[in-house]
Amino acid sequence: MKDLKKLEQILNAPINIDNINRINDLFIRYLFSYPGNENIALNFINSVFKDSNFNTFKSIEILNPFNISENYDEKESIVDIKAVTESGITVLIEIQARGNESFIKRSLYYWAYNYTSNLERGIYYDELKPTVSINIINFKLKNIDKLHSCFLLKELTNNNILTDHCQIHFIGLPNFDNITKDLDNEFLSWVKFFKGEDMSLLIKENTVFEEVDKKCKTFFNTSPVMDKYKKAEIDAYFFDESMKIDLQKAREEGIEQGRKKEQIDIAKSFKKSGIDIKIISENTGLTIEEIEKL
Repeated sequence: MKDLKKLEQILNAPINIDNINRINDLFIRYLFSYPGNENIALNFINSVFKDSNFNTFKSIEILNPFNISENYDEKESIVDIKAVTESGITVLIEIQARGNESFIKRSLYYWAYNYTSNLERGIYYDELKPTVSINIINFKLKNIDKLHSCFLLKELTNNNILTDHCQIHFIGLPNFDNITKDLDNEFLSWVKFFKGEDMSLLIKENTVFEEVDKKCKTFFNTSPVMDKYKKAEIDAYFFDESMKIDLQKAREEGIEQGRKKEQIDIAKSFKKSGIDIKIISENTGLTIEEIEKL
């Protein structure tokens, strides 16, 4: 019954800027990579770079633009958004609602794949350009407790940067409440956007959200895209429910195994003390046959 109500809610409830899932990857792909939305993606990328005290960019070209007519049941690209700046730097943006420690390896693989794919046959290595990976994640990673973490290749003892060609960012949305330093205002506004902040407040902080608001309304009124969005939300809901059931089952099995071990340990101790097996059985719940085998 709960699943049916949720299904009806996803399918029938009107979607607007206040209740849309802003970390749905289809929605973010539309927002950042639909033709004409380059300024929105540029503003976000620059906010990430400014928060890390890096130089920003004047323009970008989206290399995998969003196309409504394409079938989005399967992704046709290895990352959500891929762009190149006016200086030739490749920027990857990946949004992930759920995951675990293996996502770190996945992010590194995506970075390596895109870095090496820039080197065409006959091109010299010194013509390679930096590749930057920006990962927006809605789950916690071990040893990454900051809202924004940036990883570079550095020498272990003196902290010298080997090269600026490898740059991997993690924006951990669950760490929003653990802010320990001043963040760039534009970057903070984007994090608030992903977290569901009221659009009228965001527009006051960053004028780019006026454009974001308009693009969102276009998204809501595009039936093929909304159909895919709702399908993605349904798939995500039932995946999460399945995971909850599996975790609950694992917990119950773990508790049962722990209880069984405790019963066995007590039975062994009683048996060693010479207590009658029947009494041991009555007080531990183990069968006489189980106690005899101990």
